Amino acid sequence: MTPQHRTDGREVFARRYEYDDESVIAIDLGGETTDATVDVIDGTAIVVIETEEGERQEEFDLPSEEARAFIRNGVLTIEVEA
Repeated sequence: MTPQHRTDGREVFARRYEYDDESVIAIDLGGETTDATVDVIDGTAIVVIETEEGERQEEFDLPSEEARAFIRNGVLTIEVEA
């Protein structure tokens, strides 16, 4: 994953952190996010974001079926055990 990823004309900033026992990918969903949810289905994190302009959906391929994904303070975090 590169530090910056573009989806639908919007810039989404992402970082990957490597630790001894896991990798963590953090994706900033943007400041206009008022509410967001994430579901993991078949190796894909499906994020539904509520903004002032309405609802939008983003999808992120996960590096492993064993990945966990959650959202806190507008940041999607994906944890993958090594």
